Amino acid sequence: MHHWLHRLHLSHKISILGLIVLVMTGIPLTLYVTDILGELRQARQEAEGMPSLMAVNSVVQQLQVHRGTSAAMLGGDNTMALRRPAIREAVSQHLNQAQQALRQAQAPDALQQQLKQMVQSWQELEKAVDSRRLAAPQSMAQHTQLVSQLLLLNQELMHAFKLSLTPHADSQALIQAVLAQAPLLTENLGLLRGQGAGFLAQGELPPENRGALRALQRRVLDLQGDTGYSLQRAMALNEGLRASMTAPVEKMQALVGQSLKLANEQLMEAPTLTLAAPVFFDTLTRAIEAVNAVVTGGSDLLAQSLRAQESAQRQQLITVLASMALAIALSLWLALVFIRSITAPLHQAVQLAQAVSQGDLSGANHAAGTNEVGELLQAQQAMRARLRPMVAQVRSGADSVALASAEIAQGNMDLSGRTEQQASALEETAASMEELSATVRHNADNAREASLLASSARDVAVQGGDVVAQVVQTMQGINDSSHKIAEIISVIDGIAFQTNILALNAAVEAARAGEQGRGFAVVAGEVRSLAQRSAEAAKQIKQLIDASVLRVGEGNALVQKAGSTMGDIVTAIQKVNHIVSAISSASQEQANGVAQVGEAVTQMDQATQQNAALVEEMAAAANSLRLQGEELVQAVSFFSVHGESTMQP
Repeated sequence: MHHWLHRLHLSHKISILGLIVLVMTGIPLTLYVTDILGELRQARQEAEGMPSLMAVNSVVQQLQVHRGTSAAMLGGDNTMALRRPAIREAVSQHLNQAQQALRQAQAPDALQQQLKQMVQSWQELEKAVDSRRLAAPQSMAQHTQLVSQLLLLNQELMHAFKLSLTPHADSQALIQAVLAQAPLLTENLGLLRGQGAGFLAQGELPPENRGALRALQRRVLDLQGDTGYSLQRAMALNEGLRASMTAPVEKMQALVGQSLKLANEQLMEAPTLTLAAPVFFDTLTRAIEAVNAVVTGGSDLLAQSLRAQESAQRQQLITVLASMALAIALSLWLALVFIRSITAPLHQAVQLAQAVSQGDLSGANHAAGTNEVGELLQAQQAMRARLRPMVAQVRSGADSVALASAEIAQGNMDLSGRTEQQASALEETAASMEELSATVRHNADNAREASLLASSARDVAVQGGDVVAQVVQTMQGINDSSHKIAEIISVIDGIAFQTNILALNAAVEAARAGEQGRGFAVVAGEVRSLAQRSAEAAKQIKQLIDASVLRVGEGNALVQKAGSTMGDIVTAIQKVNHIVSAISSASQEQANGVAQVGEAVTQMDQATQQNAALVEEMAAAANSLRLQGEELVQAVSFFSVHGESTMQP
């Protein structure tokens, strides 16, 4: 459900909500319109049924007149017989009009068939009366039966055209009065008129009929009261009816009262019947006509009221439909306006977000509303405005980082090359120091041998006095040894010179190594000092050896002087012994120093190699930093700050 809602656009969601509201509004509106249409159809049916009811009532009125006239004629009143043909034609004419009215109103076929049968009954009754085949009571009974059928048809028509279901109280009261109660009132007045005229025509009222007339009189009084009450209620509910119906109603009440008084005094309470039948007949006829006038006037007013109600219902329906159409149109217009007011800023916000996502930070800010969508658009515009200097600063920093990392990488590459050269030089120096160490150790061995020889020479010199005889031979050995010593001293002198040269080279390499070579420079200085001292000692020994060789050369000639100079020789030999011992100690110290220098050079070589590895790592890191800087520059160049073209990633 949520995924389906998330796929819908906002305009579609609002449209769905509008459709739901429209359906929710349309259901009661449909019910209301259906109710109005039902009331309109009912009002139309009521208006269409009024002509039929009025036509049937007219037939009833004329048939009632014919009933009274026929009763008087059959009772022997020839005056009433002269009136009957005109009344007979009126009944036939109103029956035809009633049939036509039912057809026009599209009354139910069953009711039309009933009226048709009543027409046939009327025709048979009229022929029987005209031929005087019926007695007055039989004529009265058949007329009354036909009137009852017409009144029943009237009630069926009221139900068929839904006049009995009208929702308006004034119309309901008026319908009850003029279509139900007044016809019954006229019927009972007609019965009273017919029976009374017949008895007056005969000149006597049998006692058995007097009670029936009194019951009929009470029935008329009840119907008069009911009809008057309904009319008064209708007039009370509708002021328009009061203005039109007051005079006819008052006239009807007065004439009905006079008729009942006349019937009571001249018929039911009279000891003898002296009133002429036509007088009684005309008096009740005027009362019946007054009632019929109320019925006719009320029917006309009811028809007008029903037509007015139909028009009002139609106008109400048109007004409601027009109002709802206008409301729906206004709602649709407002919905479109609301949707555009929401979707237009949202569309701008989406375009701005898409532009930022594509790296375009250019563009001017547009005015936005103060609602939530406007605040969103303003926030995005503010974000874009803040991103511009930030991206520009990041781009500048990225360029600087890329340039600096490139320089660092180049410097590290150069440093790596120099470190490798230094490592190579230190390896060579270490190899030279190993050779120097071997040479110095050999020199120390020779110095120890020289010291042993000097010790032997001292012993020989001490015993010189004892072995002077053997001096020549010994001097010859000394001469040979002196030559060897001279060679050894030359070697020592060469070693000291080479040591001095190596110490000088080591000092130069230590100076090139900088801070890391400072300790090595101190050691190299000490080695150089020892080398100089060794060279000086070797020089002195060489001079002594040269002198010894010279003396040995002259030894043969100076053997005689050996005894006197032996002490000097012993002293010189002792000095030589001391010097050789010093040379031996210096050579040992020199060997130890050269070993230390070798260890220092080895450590420097290891440190230099480690430095070379670190420099290579630094070069790799600097190169990686340079690549990252270039990637950062490329990434930042994706954004366009002032309308410049963007680089697609």
